Amino acid sequence: MIDNAKNTGLTPVRTARLIACVIALVGMVFLFIERALSAVLVMATDGVKLGLARYNNFTGRFASQNFAEDKQLLSLLKEVQGLLPSAESALAVFMVIAIVLLVIAALGLALPKQFVHVLVALRLLKWETGEAAPEESGESLREVIAKVGNVPLKKIALPVAVVVAVVVAFFAVRSCHETVKAASVSDSIAEMQQKAVEYMEAQKAFYAKSKAVGNAAALQIPDSLSTSAFDYKVTGGRFTAVSKVLLENCPAGSKWSVSASTKGFFEKELVLYRSAPKDSACAKLTPDFKKLGRNQ
Repeated sequence: MIDNAKNTGLTPVRTARLIACVIALVGMVFLFIERALSAVLVMATDGVKLGLARYNNFTGRFASQNFAEDKQLLSLLKEVQGLLPSAESALAVFMVIAIVLLVIAALGLALPKQFVHVLVALRLLKWETGEAAPEESGESLREVIAKVGNVPLKKIALPVAVVVAVVVAFFAVRSCHETVKAASVSDSIAEMQQKAVEYMEAQKAFYAKSKAVGNAAALQIPDSLSTSAFDYKVTGGRFTAVSKVLLENCPAGSKWSVSASTKGFFEKELVLYRSAPKDSACAKLTPDFKKLGRNQ
């Protein structure tokens, strides 16, 4: 009866599975830390870009040159900006560690007998004193790994497939997020440029009839409009679009405008002045803004 009693202790297989579960837990912790730090890094990057943009205009430069607090803040922003590439590399390391740990855990759960022999061969575990050790307990690590290589593929196919699926899904979601974000910026820029073109077309149509520059009421367009990305205003003969959010590397508060006026004495003509932000990141988003409406 005693010999046939069920063993409820930590057998080698149970020990291997317990260790594999612990390794999986550590891998998930690394993955969670990577995700949390990634979100913090995004906020830090946006904050640094906004801060540097603040000190890139006239008032910001004046403040940084004449006030000690602004000098210190600008210096801090530049130091943080220099650390951002290292932080991105650290996130990649965290991700690699998490993936490796999850793969090891999956193999340990799928192949507990081979896993425990690998741990013993690596001297991370040892057979309990007084316990009848398996015949393979004295095998070298190379011999154990060779035996692992002879394990039927179906035993490791499922856990490996699960890990691969998780990794692929993670990078797919991440890629989709970046694609959606880029598409959102592109749509916002296209909408802003379309609003500018509509304003210019309205001014051209009004001038053709009245030989004067019209305001929002005369042009029969809204004098103000707000979207998720821009605030639009038409004041007198001037159209402005001010960004409300960070657009890639173009800071919030950047302004695009179109001003309408007339020139000439005997024969007047309508002139449209297009103005884009001087920030190179904003100029990259709208390289043809100053050509808008020229062929309309």
